[in-house]
Amino acid sequence: MNDIRIYDYEFNLLHIEPDVLSAYWILNYNDIGTFEGTFPLSSGIADVVMKNKYLILVQGEHQALVTAYLADKVLTVYGKTPNWILSRRTYPAFKTSEMTDLPDLKIGTIVTRIVSDAFADVENFTCADLTNVETEEHFWRNTRNAVSDIVKEGLNEYSLGHRVRLDIPNKKWIFEVYAGEELPLIVSEANRNLTKVSVSDDAQNFFDAGWYCRELEDKGEWDASGTLPGKGPENYGTYYTIKNDEETGSKKYPNGSYLVCTDKDFGAWRVCSELPELEEKILGSLSGIYSWDTSLSGATEAEAKTELSKKLWSHEVKGEAYHLKYGKEYHLGDIFRVQVQKGTFAETALKTVSGVEIWWESGNIGEKLKLKEDNNVI
Repeated sequence: MNDIRIYDYEFNLLHIEPDVLSAYWILNYNDIGTFEGTFPLSSGIADVVMKNKYLILVQGEHQALVTAYLADKVLTVYGKTPNWILSRRTYPAFKTSEMTDLPDLKIGTIVTRIVSDAFADVENFTCADLTNVETEEHFWRNTRNAVSDIVKEGLNEYSLGHRVRLDIPNKKWIFEVYAGEELPLIVSEANRNLTKVSVSDDAQNFFDAGWYCRELEDKGEWDASGTLPGKGPENYGTYYTIKNDEETGSKKYPNGSYLVCTDKDFGAWRVCSELPELEEKILGSLSGIYSWDTSLSGATEAEAKTELSKKLWSHEVKGEAYHLKYGKEYHLGDIFRVQVQKGTFAETALKTVSGVEIWWESGNIGEKLKLKEDNNVI
């Protein structure tokens, strides 16, 4: 088991700890990972962790930001992989169609721009796109979001991953967008490179369609003494606040009420004392008894589609790697062919390494793969 090194956020080495009771890492391709380690209370790391904040923990090639500790019979230290720092910043509403200085619409370019802007005040924070995924689709958010959520959701659609790597010798925080490789490798129990295999399927969170309440667009005030705004389908989902002279105004258009268009076909206006809810449906690809819909919290179509995209019918294969070493034979995001057989059920498919669990403890060392289908489709 490698020693554990503790640094501060300025990359100054504070302590080297050889007395590690256990260390458990969960690393993810396009998400935040975790660390949990235990140490004797008599070890030097206990004093360092309990007296200092903003700490970096390093074990071999693995890095984490210390987020919590618990001292009872032993010291337990908890951490998150360095991309957790992305959850500590937010980014305002944006539309890439309005980012006229973007060199291209590649999702890697967009995401690195957002992260770069969010950490513009940190001189030693750099960004790099290590991919070359072509896309001409615009990307946007209508409300302020955590940078970590924007990055994860934006990259997930293109099967890309991200990480924040700490370059300790050069004292840099480095955000990277990256992709795995397709390996000429067949992994299975029969090939003796995967053991303790489990297969799971779960439909409880799956919906292919959904309803959301569309946020109405405010067009400002309309003076009831003037001409009624014209009809047209482009009016759909918009409203005016009615301005009316209390003494001479018309009772048909009360002051402070709303002129609202909920007519999708003709764009006709109607007067409402309160703004109505405009319910919209996002259609799925299934029909009949197979079409399941749910309520979504997003206020825009983009937000609702993002929420719906997470309601997956999950199919997951897990297993402990045998004669396969993370960082040597495979990396996060790599794709290889996996053969699974449970009873009379047999499956052969390309799987992406979406995560890996690595642990060291007394008499027990191991790695466990978390795999998902390429493109994660039902």
